[in-house]
Amino acid sequence: MPRVPRLAALVAAAVAAITLALMGEPVYAAHKAAAKPTARPAVHRASPTPAPLTKVQARAILIRAARRHGLNPNFVLAVSYWESGWNQAARSRTGAIGLMQVEPYTAVWAGPALLHRRVDLNNPVDNAELGAALLRSYLDQLHNPKLALAAYYQGLTGVRRHGIYPSSRSYVDGIWRLRNRFQAAHLGG
Repeated sequence: MPRVPRLAALVAAAVAAITLALMGEPVYAAHKAAAKPTARPAVHRASPTPAPLTKVQARAILIRAARRHGLNPNFVLAVSYWESGWNQAARSRTGAIGLMQVEPYTAVWAGPALLHRRVDLNNPVDNAELGAALLRSYLDQLHNPKLALAAYYQGLTGVRRHGIYPSSRSYVDGIWRLRNRFQAAHLGG
């Protein structure tokens, strides 16, 4: 085969492979697509990533959520600042998401139980609402804000059985100091 036609054939094959890859079809399935259309299974997609929040927007969302759940806004602001730095895009190595760093498995039960609906942790309003609802629930059950913080971090069962773990002490004390600083600065209004 002469050199130019061989090169043209290689280019045509490469273009076809790239076209198929861009269409999302595996190369080995290209011949099936022509024979019969394939139905793709419905896939649950997370909500699109919203534009990043400013610190002012994040604080406003957190303050609204705190007030809606009867919490001191500085308490919720301190938890969120410690957890995410008021960054909705924050993701922990354990999978916690958003402003309040809520774990997805927690959202599965806590959204319906506390907010009476499913929540989207990628939505900053839902994230703040669920975090505040969890804190309110822990506070109602434990009647102590420091124990509520420990429950948020280590789990309610652990707090009920063992109190604040030594490994949770710096978390609880750090957030409490932040809360006091925010309170003194009237950050939460």
